[in-house]
Amino acid sequence: MSKLQNKKDKQAATRVTLIGALLDLVLGLAKIITGIASNSLALISDGVHSLSDLLTDAFVLIITHISHAEPDRDHPYGHRRFETLGTIALGIVLFAVASIIGFDSIERIGGDSALPIPGWTGLLVALASIVSKEWIYRYTKKVAELTNSSLLLANAWHSRTDSFSSIAVLVGILGSMLGYPVMDALAAIFVAMMIAKITWDLVSSSLRELVDTALPKDKVNAIYAHINQLQGIVDVHELRTRQHGGRSFVDLHVQVDKRISVSEGHFLADYISDSVKKAFPDISDIVVHIDPEEDLEDTEIPTLPIRAEVEKVLYSRWQPILNKASVKRLDLHYLQGQIEVDLYIDIIIINSELEDILNKSLKDIEWFKKLTVYGTS
Repeated sequence: MSKLQNKKDKQAATRVTLIGALLDLVLGLAKIITGIASNSLALISDGVHSLSDLLTDAFVLIITHISHAEPDRDHPYGHRRFETLGTIALGIVLFAVASIIGFDSIERIGGDSALPIPGWTGLLVALASIVSKEWIYRYTKKVAELTNSSLLLANAWHSRTDSFSSIAVLVGILGSMLGYPVMDALAAIFVAMMIAKITWDLVSSSLRELVDTALPKDKVNAIYAHINQLQGIVDVHELRTRQHGGRSFVDLHVQVDKRISVSEGHFLADYISDSVKKAFPDISDIVVHIDPEEDLEDTEIPTLPIRAEVEKVLYSRWQPILNKASVKRLDLHYLQGQIEVDLYIDIIIINSELEDILNKSLKDIEWFKKLTVYGTS
């Protein structure tokens, strides 16, 4: 993501969050004042819920600012995990609010005093809340999709649950007005349970992210299927995923033709990375490990010599047979626990006997598999 696009996303997220915060403030105060005036416990509880949403809005504003900061020395993967920690803190606050509302409503139902009956004013405020919260839900959701922000999307759904809770309040007020005053208190308990449910979803999701839980199985399978249909891919394995502040991180091993060059392998890795990011916009980082063959599993991987050691052994064995000056290139292929050698020498026509002699000179070496000689002009 470019710095310019990052700045635009931050501005859009800030704007919609401020609008939502203003709406929460107005609705919260209106519900509490009207709830007190109309004797609606459910409306008062819903008003407290709306005011508590200001914490969510403040959290979104702060995290939006922090999480859009560029990676630095201390945070090379970015700052989006601050979003995760803030969500857990917010969840604790919301759970406390839900507990207070729930216990207070239960005490009122079990108390000796008669339950108050709300009036028409409370009904109208509840209707206004339903309409306005549904509007801010749709607006926030649209911005979340445009900016690919899981945090904004969560806040959008939080707004929609406010709309649902206001529906519960509406039902409670109507029930009270029809002669069932207990319905208002029961609606308040329902609101408390809904807040608790939101809290659980927010906190559990964040905790799963902190312990690097993998993406859902269907998402992982979709990534597998996408990569397997790309050209130049033999197999995909060891695909690992995790969440990072609403973004997904992926690393995987891809098997390709064992004879391709290093540069082609690097190109394929970039090609796979770009293709996956386009197909799955939430994936912000992908590491592709190129394998020339299927990884050895449940077996001891042999220790093989590096190029300098290999060349020392080869030229030592070939000294009486081959002039080192005629060697133009030496390609080494580390395959199946051994080394295959491609030798390019300054001879147009290769004598098959030369290849046999060179192979026999190396046959007692444990790490050596075979030698192929190519002529070059």
